[in-house]
Amino acid sequence: MSIRELGYVVVGSTDNAKWRQFATEVLGLMAEDAPDGRLHLKMDGRRFRFLILPAAEDGLIASGWEVQDQIAYRTARETLAGKGVEITDGSAEDAAIRYVQEYFTFADPSGNRHEVYWGPISDFARFQSPIGVSGFVTEGMGLGHVVLPAPFAFEETHKFWTEVADFGLSDILKISMLPGMPPLRIQFYHCNPRQHSLALAEMPSPANCIHVMIEVDSIDEVGRALDRVAQYQVPVVMSLGRHVNDDMISFYIVTPGNFALEYGWGGVVKDWTNHQVFETTTPSHWGHRLGG
Repeated sequence: MSIRELGYVVVGSTDNAKWRQFATEVLGLMAEDAPDGRLHLKMDGRRFRFLILPAAEDGLIASGWEVQDQIAYRTARETLAGKGVEITDGSAEDAAIRYVQEYFTFADPSGNRHEVYWGPISDFARFQSPIGVSGFVTEGMGLGHVVLPAPFAFEETHKFWTEVADFGLSDILKISMLPGMPPLRIQFYHCNPRQHSLALAEMPSPANCIHVMIEVDSIDEVGRALDRVAQYQVPVVMSLGRHVNDDMISFYIVTPGNFALEYGWGGVVKDWTNHQVFETTTPSHWGHRLGG
């Protein structure tokens, strides 16, 4: 399918004011109102990376995956259709809302919704954080990564992403979340030099997402964000720590979408020709304690 990056996420919201405050005052993103109650959250030269849509429930609606051009787009569509995947073509109106040339939607075997698109449209206005965040790491690697639930069809979903979507398996984590609980699987997948753009977790999520990661360009921005988390009393899911697989120094907080957001720095950029897939039984070298 030749997917290049995670280009955007589409999020349903019952209260845009909460997202606006969270994004601008805690994360340091730019926020722009759009027609019909939509909200754009900007973190680089793109028009947005988070598209917030009015909805009856809070949660992730879809992950948006970018391909290089129209030829790659048509090839991706033909590949999925040839595998019997049900595809819905996005209307011209909805493509305009996403600021892309064309897109289609599909569900992976775990029911996670995805959009594939080509030709992002932007005025490439400069990103200027309302609270002075210096910048986010997106160039050539997309907005970050998304971790999606796969509690009942894990193997089928793994095969889909590696054999149909042509993602590479980066590494495997098996961990017991609570004492006495059997280990569950989290597997990580790449489509560019970022250590992973997608992960599948053997657990459910009412919000259709475990977490989304965004990466800042300085460790100091992580520290300043932690100060803002404390100031605004944002619930902490996991404390500051450093991951084994991607070396990311990060923390996790609860979003208004009822899924978590990982805010980090220092993610490794990989040369996949020299990579060895491995399994770990611990997620972090240090930190990342549940509940902060």
